[in-house]
Amino acid sequence: QLGYTGEKAVARIGRQAVSWGNGLIYNPVDFFNPFDPAAVDKEYKTGDDMFYGQYLQDSGNDWQFVSVWRRDEDGNTDSDVNSNALKYHAFVGERELDVLLARHFEDQIASLGGVSNWGGAILRGDVMVTHTDLDTYTSLVANLSYSWTWGGKNVSGVAEYFFNGLGLRENDYDELGESYDLVVRIARGELFTIGRHYLAGGLTLELNPLLNLTPTAFLNLGDASGLVQLAGSYDISQSWQLLFAVNLPFGDDGTEFGGLESGVDSLNLSFGPSLFTQLAFYF
Repeated sequence: QLGYTGEKAVARIGRQAVSWGNGLIYNPVDFFNPFDPAAVDKEYKTGDDMFYGQYLQDSGNDWQFVSVWRRDEDGNTDSDVNSNALKYHAFVGERELDVLLARHFEDQIASLGGVSNWGGAILRGDVMVTHTDLDTYTSLVANLSYSWTWGGKNVSGVAEYFFNGLGLRENDYDELGESYDLVVRIARGELFTIGRHYLAGGLTLELNPLLNLTPTAFLNLGDASGLVQLAGSYDISQSWQLLFAVNLPFGDDGTEFGGLESGVDSLNLSFGPSLFTQLAFYF
């Protein structure tokens, strides 16, 4: 990776990871290698080969530009598989504002988002419009986060609503294979939901300085299916950390988390309860 860092400008070229958007659980604006909403290990993010530039204004506002190069199925670099995005981040009083324009693969994207204080809590959100060759879709995410002390322990909580404009209503799940714009984003790892309306919420409990627990619930409001997750981290020592999570999906047959119909009698596409553990050593 090559780079330049000055008093007001940054320029880097090579493999990098960029995270944009104000979603804390679901983040439609983060279309460069986003994390699965239920991911536990978010320490390392897969990057892309890109040019990244940032210019800081005297006011504290800044411009960011990203250009990602990819190869098509024939191994050629083509504008139809590349991405170019320009984002402006501004401070408006005590609030923050984000404006983004992008061409991502063959789509045109525009988004408007912001961050604001609200009664001691932090309100964040984004509205994103995606224009494709087939249609124009609007997605929205909004969340409220708050931190407090409970029984002498530090606690932070978040509640988030996500509207997936590319998603299907629960009665249309059998048409998933025909929804090209939705399927291609799932295949590229940019989207992890097939429905339209989602509600998620969670707490982070600092039981002691070494042990954190994070119970989280994900709910598809359209079909009443969801996922309950209990995740945590324990610092065994200065160099060792243990991550763990238990995932419990729920829902009726024919729902996103309960199991989609596969077309084969008595066989649904679903996943059952799971356990995740990871032991990390830092050196």
